[in-house]
Amino acid sequence: MKLTILISSIAIAGLMFAAPAYSKDGCFTCHGQKGGRTYVNKDAFGQSAHGFLECDKCHIGISDYPHANVAKVKCASCHSLGTIGAPKDQAQQYKLSVHGRASNSGNTIAPNCQSCHGSHYVYRSADPRSTTNKQKIPALCGQCHPAELAAYQKSIHGTLFANNVSAPNCFDCHMEHLIPAAADKEWKLALIKKCGTCHSEELSTYSKTYHGKVTKLGYTTIAKCWDCHGAHTILPPADPASTLSSGSIVATCGKCHPGATTSFTKFYAHAEETNRAKYPILYYTFVGMTLLLIGTFTFFLTHTFLWAYRALKERIQKKGGM
Repeated sequence: MKLTILISSIAIAGLMFAAPAYSKDGCFTCHGQKGGRTYVNKDAFGQSAHGFLECDKCHIGISDYPHANVAKVKCASCHSLGTIGAPKDQAQQYKLSVHGRASNSGNTIAPNCQSCHGSHYVYRSADPRSTTNKQKIPALCGQCHPAELAAYQKSIHGTLFANNVSAPNCFDCHMEHLIPAAADKEWKLALIKKCGTCHSEELSTYSKTYHGKVTKLGYTTIAKCWDCHGAHTILPPADPASTLSSGSIVATCGKCHPGATTSFTKFYAHAEETNRAKYPILYYTFVGMTLLLIGTFTFFLTHTFLWAYRALKERIQKKGGM
């Protein structure tokens, strides 16, 4: 009994003396010193999504105090398994993304979790301090994609986003974690529908055209939204810099239709046959052809019915005469 008490006392004492070396308070005796290369703001970290964790939950392998350089943090050790309440879907999606595949192939400059979420000050995206807060997304992606950011900021989407964060941003088209390669066929087809979430009328009219009907069959070689409107620099047709401006539209159509002329570009890409005010010629043509079709079917159905009636009547008369 005495031996058991003695062993327990030694174990408890060992834990008590060892704890400061691995507790946050122990870590902050060095890392809480402002001006240091490894300074971490204790209060800011405490308010972060990881603030409840001890430091060695992420910085594993620390066996002494003070310690040497620690191993690179692997977010997947918690997030891929969903341990400690960590959401795992995002980590699994990142692994399949163009970023994750590049990182796994040995590309040292490919974005990882810390590139977007930060290291110690990881806040939920709804928090204005978060690096993934909606207002900060374009600038975040622009760190690696400056040309695309510059084009986006000039576009109608980027101009709207500056004053209204509900306008489309990078994540809306390219997704957050499951970022596909630009050549991914399934993503291209899904992106057409994504454009339609904001432009439902345009998607409806596009779906009626040859372009839309072919893409519905699963082909991606036919003109899609961005083939005409541009990908990042989307501007109103009235803007001279627009791919659909009077000075650029022939070249835009010419990408798929070599030899396209100004007359060729008069094609109605989003025409609505029921819109008499905007497309009067198309409207009256549609009405005329519809009436012609109804009239033709009505005439021949009536003719067929009367012919059948006469034939039946003659057959009955013949049987009566026999």
